Amino acid sequence: MNETRTGLPVLALPDCTRRSFLRWSAATSVPVVLGIPVAAAGELSRDDVPVGVDLETLREDIDDGPGILVARAVAAGWRVVGDETVLKRPEAWQQELVLALARHRVELAAIEAVVDLGRVTFASRSPVVRRGVVSRLDAAIRQARRLRCRHLLVVPGLLPVGEPVSGIGPRVTALMDECRARAGNAGMRIVVERIERRSDQVGVALQES
Repeated sequence: MNETRTGLPVLALPDCTRRSFLRWSAATSVPVVLGIPVAAAGELSRDDVPVGVDLETLREDIDDGPGILVARAVAAGWRVVGDETVLKRPEAWQQELVLALARHRVELAAIEAVVDLGRVTFASRSPVVRRGVVSRLDAAIRQARRLRCRHLLVVPGLLPVGEPVSGIGPRVTALMDECRARAGNAGMRIVVERIERRSDQVGVALQES
């Protein structure tokens, strides 16, 4: 989903609390505050994900598996399907979906790759935390390759409380760049996801290479 940038003259972070950040980031220019030039911050969002039919909307019976659902999608004219939480499903479901997508030559729109709703990750100083982000992304890339998926959803976590914003931008950008490079090497793209139902979720813009 696209964010509105109004270029407000005062770009100070109000109280740097998690709960206030999303509302503030929607009204100001997040890339500028994090040290990323607006012109260079070409963010991939939901609008960049191929439009596909959600497989669950095609379910007619509780026992319908992915093979049946993908076949219904193809019969209805769809070449892209959606099942973003597929990595949380049983392995048997995933494997059946892999076979169905290959059989019908259908693309999976996107999968959740690195989703951090309630902790500091991309903005973290900890090498352990940052390596964990990369490890999870690599695992998602391997799965996405099986699932004929080219778009990886990322929710970049929270801002560290009480830390000056000037030191956060370079860390976020560096980790985003690494994730984007790894995805690009696999023929995939990182898509930042905004979780508006959580008022404490950080909105961190991606900078396009």
